[in-house]
Amino acid sequence: MDVFDAYKLLLESEEFQDFVKNEEGYYLVHAYLMEEKDKVPTWEFGFYNENKDRITVFQTEPIKRLPEEEVFKEAQTINKLELDKVKISLSDANLTVEAVRQEKYKSEMIMKKINILQSLHKQVWNITLISTAFNIINVKIDSETGDVISSNIQSIMNLGVRDM
Repeated sequence: MDVFDAYKLLLESEEFQDFVKNEEGYYLVHAYLMEEKDKVPTWEFGFYNENKDRITVFQTEPIKRLPEEEVFKEAQTINKLELDKVKISLSDANLTVEAVRQEKYKSEMIMKKINILQSLHKQVWNITLISTAFNIINVKIDSETGDVISSNIQSIMNLGVRDM
């Protein structure tokens, strides 16, 4: 299911409509889909409340509201995600990511893929590949134009390591 169909399914659900009726000030900030072997992927949509500085996430298939959480963020606020401005499908973004992987990181065998549609400085598909060698490949693609904004690779083993 693509992001638009999943979002429509969420919007039409009783659980989400109750949320909208009873909660004010929330807006869409991300769409998330993790893909891994032998697991059925399901979309998650995050809604941020600036006054509370909290995020509420809804899973789809089945629709389920997760407990409200604190937000991990770099900026003071989180940008609104505007799905009507998304012109590049996840399928097309993944074709671009695969082309980048083939060109720059061909030896990496992928075991998991994390797809996030979000608004950073602009709206992007922020796609992270985790390889069998425990490397993380991250590719950011402009969701309007399909242009590659950035790509990099790092070892999972280096995450959280700081100079002493």
